[in-house]
Amino acid sequence: MSFKLAAFGCVLQVAILRKLYPAQSIATLALVSGIFFLTQLIAWKLYLWPFWFSPLRKLPEPPGGHLFRGHVDLVPNERSGRPLQEWINEVSNEGLIRYRMQFNKEVVFVTSPKGLSELLVQKNYDFSKPWKLRQGLGRLLGVGLIIAEGEAHKTQRKLLMPAFAHRHIKDLYPIFWGKSVALARSLAAEIEQNPDQEGTAPSKTFNVVEWLERATLDILGAAGFGEEFDTLHDPDNRICRAYRGVFEQRPPHGILAIGMFLLRETLTRALRRPQNDSIETATRTLTGVARELISRKRADAEKKVSGDARDIISVALNSGGFTDSMLENHLLTFLAAGHETTATSMTWALYALCLFPEVQRKLRTEVRERLPPTLDGSPTVPITAELLDSLPYLHAVCNEVFRIYPPAGLTRRVAVKDTTILGQHIRKGTTIVVSPLAVNISKGLWGDDATVFNPDRWLKPNQSNSGGGQTNFSFMTFLHGPRSCLGQGFARGEFASLLAAMVGSFEMTLAQEPELVIETGLTSRPRGGLRIKLSRC
Repeated sequence: MSFKLAAFGCVLQVAILRKLYPAQSIATLALVSGIFFLTQLIAWKLYLWPFWFSPLRKLPEPPGGHLFRGHVDLVPNERSGRPLQEWINEVSNEGLIRYRMQFNKEVVFVTSPKGLSELLVQKNYDFSKPWKLRQGLGRLLGVGLIIAEGEAHKTQRKLLMPAFAHRHIKDLYPIFWGKSVALARSLAAEIEQNPDQEGTAPSKTFNVVEWLERATLDILGAAGFGEEFDTLHDPDNRICRAYRGVFEQRPPHGILAIGMFLLRETLTRALRRPQNDSIETATRTLTGVARELISRKRADAEKKVSGDARDIISVALNSGGFTDSMLENHLLTFLAAGHETTATSMTWALYALCLFPEVQRKLRTEVRERLPPTLDGSPTVPITAELLDSLPYLHAVCNEVFRIYPPAGLTRRVAVKDTTILGQHIRKGTTIVVSPLAVNISKGLWGDDATVFNPDRWLKPNQSNSGGGQTNFSFMTFLHGPRSCLGQGFARGEFASLLAAMVGSFEMTLAQEPELVIETGLTSRPRGGLRIKLSRC
């Protein structure tokens, strides 16, 4: 119902009531009309539209939905992708599933390769990221590649693509390996200085999440920006503090807490007052870092300092298509998303290796046979992309971790105009979701063992790049199309290096219960981190 139509309806109702009850005052009739209209609106939103008039009403739904609350009770944390990973295998569908959230708000879950192709490639710009999400992420990331839409996104992606060219990423592998070895040696030093127990194989329990975040920040600084952040040896530096302030936040729980949070945000924006919270503090710090990096790169360019000018900042500067403000936004994007996603993937990789010790042992054997040692005290031996990429089981384990444990369990889109997916009419404003967590374990796309962690699926003949998935859209960790992950090659290289260095240096076992509670922010990761016992081996 549009505002104009609603207003006309109220006026018409008052006029009719005035004719029927001339003795009543206008105020009384207006109150009665308002109550009547509100009742109509609630009935329309909660019942009539979703069950009688919506073009989506005939799509299959998961069982257990409430008449008025929809599936809210079944989806405690929608962004984690749970329970969509169950629905994709249990709800009979032809590519689309409808589920209903608070107040029966309709959500369309796309499950088939053809539907995903339409959404992400053929009609990509018919959809955008939700406004609230862009506003929230924009506070931390600026209006960079993740936030930008339409022509702005096309232009930014085109200008940034040279920084992530395949040949350039391969040249960065020695940096990936060097920082990965630095992580292993830092952990080994911690074990030697304060082991949990003495013995032939000293060990120590770590919450590995923070260590992995610091390592990926150091990789991003050196390989992406040409700067040494050295957060491994300085865990309390300003960059680490800034991100801790963001990622250690907890969203409000309960209706009252959520209501107070939304009220505070609304009043702050309405009064145009600064938001002096941890995100604002972090943004000021990280923006300062970005400006310093840009300033130094500009100075080097003016002095024509020799060296590799293919890092993110240099490529953006040389393109001539970015203002300093735009460059700051991109650096904020790469700083946050570039290290958090890989750190999360590494967390899940170590978790998987603890759950499947036979996989861990097989991978360790391959790594030790093919790569230089990490903890023998000798100078780090640089390795090439060709060497690291030649380890088939490492390649298989990395792909299987990405498949079973994608760092982002769900991503949302909103239709910016009336359109269609798989011939189904999609009204402007409809929420569409893609769940890499669900699609990556769809039995219709991967077979009956889709939910099983099995790196060997990537070692079968003609399956090294597909794992046996039916199409490219069977594997959605990095998405596809114009909004696919531009830094996929970078992420894969640093992930393989970190995993090889860790498994080649330590035997890993879980130091907590295997059942995890998932929390979501930029990524989906274990709440409270992940405690793992590392033993030198």
